[in-house]
Amino acid sequence: MVLVSPARADFEALARLWSLPEVYRFIGGEARPKSQLWGAFLANIGAWTEMGYGMWPVKRRDTGALIGQVGFPCAMRGHGAGFDEYPEAGWLFEGRAQGQGFAYEAMQAALTWFDGAGLADRCVCMIDPQNTPSMRLAGKLGFAKTRLSMFEGDELQLFARQV
Repeated sequence: MVLVSPARADFEALARLWSLPEVYRFIGGEARPKSQLWGAFLANIGAWTEMGYGMWPVKRRDTGALIGQVGFPCAMRGHGAGFDEYPEAGWLFEGRAQGQGFAYEAMQAALTWFDGAGLADRCVCMIDPQNTPSMRLAGKLGFAKTRLSMFEGDELQLFARQV
């Protein structure tokens, strides 16, 4: 597995990834229109430019296939103090790549980068409480539960991780 810089050439593969039910099931519950994905893609590139962080496409080292996305989306979600002022961590993988350790390996690399970048003394994440695999992964990565919050009508568990 390798993290790569976001590039225009990867947009179609990212749009395919975001159209998979196993990806959007716990992230809004429905596929997003391609126009919205294009806006998010461009926002991610802008986040790298303006904030110094963002999301990386994740590719298999052996085939070059795009299988996921990890990193730090700049989303301004409105969860309030203790969350909004920190970079948010996130990860998603296609079904065939889930349960194989790719998410752990990719997020370990992303967090190692984050810890060394000096961007903040902590990062946060939010997870649907029914997404048991991601809840487990957050704990394995050193995230601790902080509180519950609502986002777009869904209850989410908020987490924080100290650098």
